[in-house]
Amino acid sequence: MEVLISNRQKLVEVDLDQVREVALEIMRFEASPENAELSLVFCDDDFIQKLNKDFRGKSEPTDVLSFPIDEESFEAEVRVLGDIVISTETAMRQAESFKHPPMLEIIFLLIHGLLHLHGYDHIQKTQRKRMRDREVTIFQHLCDRRLLKCIVGMPDPLIKRVTENE
Repeated sequence: MEVLISNRQKLVEVDLDQVREVALEIMRFEASPENAELSLVFCDDDFIQKLNKDFRGKSEPTDVLSFPIDEESFEAEVRVLGDIVISTETAMRQAESFKHPPMLEIIFLLIHGLLHLHGYDHIQKTQRKRMRDREVTIFQHLCDRRLLKCIVGMPDPLIKRVTENE
């Protein structure tokens, strides 16, 4: 498995090694194939707003966008999951509003984006519950594995974050 990371922002110092390790663990937990590849981009609100307008018709910044890749378009030796784009600017605002560390919000957005690449969605209420339950399960798994050093022993912030957004 491989995680390619591009940091196109300067607002937040993101621990790219931690993010890569967490992304790989989520991919294993979600049974991604061994030859899976993920592309992850950290950006500012202007960058993600342009993508949001181009791909979703919404001219406003958002926190995370996921772009699944049609695997049949690529060589069989690499299974490209897709791209995840995270606005650290929006993540900072959300972290502040939920009163938790910015890295926790970034990891939540990574979990959310990866679940989209694995076929989860939240358009309908039943889909939303299934996705939210899985987010909490993955978050707890990451805490149990001690991959979230900034929040070890504190699963409540994400659980609060997930339930408040329903």
